[in-house]
Amino acid sequence: MSRTKMELLPEFSAELEEIRKSDITKDLLQKIIAKHKANAVYNRNLYERYMTLKESVPVFGRQPRYEDDDINNKINNDFFGEIVDFKTGYFAGKPIAYSYSKGKEAEETTGGENAVELAAKAVTDFTTRNNMYGIDMETTKFASIYGYSGRLFYIDTDGNERVMPVHGYETIVLSNTNISEPEFAVRYYETKGINGGTVWTANFYDSKNIHIWQGTSLYDLAETEVKPHLFDYCPLQGILNNSEALGDAEKVLALIDDYDKGLSDNSNEIEAFVHSYLIFEGLKIDDDTIRKGQKNGAFVFPAGGTQQGRAYFLTKNINDAFTEHHLTRLENNIYRFSKTPNLNDESFGSASGISLKFKLHGLETKCGMYQAQMMNAAQYMWKLLSSAWAKKGIKVDPLQITMDFKRNFPQDLASEAQIVQALIAAGLPKIVAYSQLSFVDDVEYIMQLIEDEKNEVPSLTKDLPEDEDTEVERQESTKETEQDNKI
Repeated sequence: MSRTKMELLPEFSAELEEIRKSDITKDLLQKIIAKHKANAVYNRNLYERYMTLKESVPVFGRQPRYEDDDINNKINNDFFGEIVDFKTGYFAGKPIAYSYSKGKEAEETTGGENAVELAAKAVTDFTTRNNMYGIDMETTKFASIYGYSGRLFYIDTDGNERVMPVHGYETIVLSNTNISEPEFAVRYYETKGINGGTVWTANFYDSKNIHIWQGTSLYDLAETEVKPHLFDYCPLQGILNNSEALGDAEKVLALIDDYDKGLSDNSNEIEAFVHSYLIFEGLKIDDDTIRKGQKNGAFVFPAGGTQQGRAYFLTKNINDAFTEHHLTRLENNIYRFSKTPNLNDESFGSASGISLKFKLHGLETKCGMYQAQMMNAAQYMWKLLSSAWAKKGIKVDPLQITMDFKRNFPQDLASEAQIVQALIAAGLPKIVAYSQLSFVDDVEYIMQLIEDEKNEVPSLTKDLPEDEDTEVERQESTKETEQDNKI
């Protein structure tokens, strides 16, 4: 199963120009949704395949080879899910560290030291309130499954800025540059009404308002409400998995399907128990005799005639080596062409250090492409949020917000410690050296802990109990002083 050209993510330059000229209309909205429909249907099928739904996994719909076959095993080997989950865990398994820069440049662009503190708090509160760790995990998973994900920003009832992941097959972004920088956007989805009927909702977003359309189908939409979204830019963006908007497993779907068919055929052979047949040659045998033989484990034939018949097994000559080699080749190619490490590979388990990184090079390349798209999307995200914070009197410079990505990579702490010591010995600042430690998410926090620890070293004589002689001498000295003062 591969995409056709019609199922690729379409571009909407003509529709974009039309909206600029005459604003959104029902007819234009329906044309945009219809143009996106083929891509949406294909992407939804990929997501349902990830969930291993019966309708969307090809092997589950496989028919018997012959009409009278009673045995038709349908074995799904979830390479698809493993490819997606491995990439998601490796890329987003460790939270992305969001922080606001500190220093002269940040103070100049933000408005002083106090303004920097307020901006840093706004960024921290947003990432904590929305659990950006979970948001980033979901958007990574969606993008890995079918090529891109949506991300919708909104203001909650308490007046706080919020964000939620949105399925790509519900998201249409109209932009002249990248879907992470939307000029207009549409989210359309299906729900059930109070009476069980189908209700379709299409929300159109521009830089100021949300236009809400509803109907019983996408061809029967009526505008029901227009309300402000309280940002200065379009609040629905997309995040690409790669510039082609393809999922991570799409290039190996045919290999996965072939593996499923081969293993299912082998299972049919085993369950049918047709590796051998019992042959009766020159004997009159009926069904009752066969059933008795199967039950008792023996057949008895009376002697008679001049020519005796015989019974013997005819065994299939199965080339199991060919089948096993074929499945092994398919498995290796699935991992190879999807750039996913095979953890069952014996050489993988013994690798460490540089050799392990080489084995992860394909996965790292794939994650690097996605990281570039995440950084593009983040620049727009902070610009959008800054427009809302400005209404609260909080100035935030989007260019001063940093993102620190750390892969969920096996740790080799002894090797990392040696590297840090070597960097410090070479004259590099400690903050640079400590940043090479994989378990350190916030280097500035670690440096602050080191300084606090230095400042809190207790005095060697502080709070030590005094011996009795010293105490007596101190009291006598005090009395002499008091007498001198009286004189």
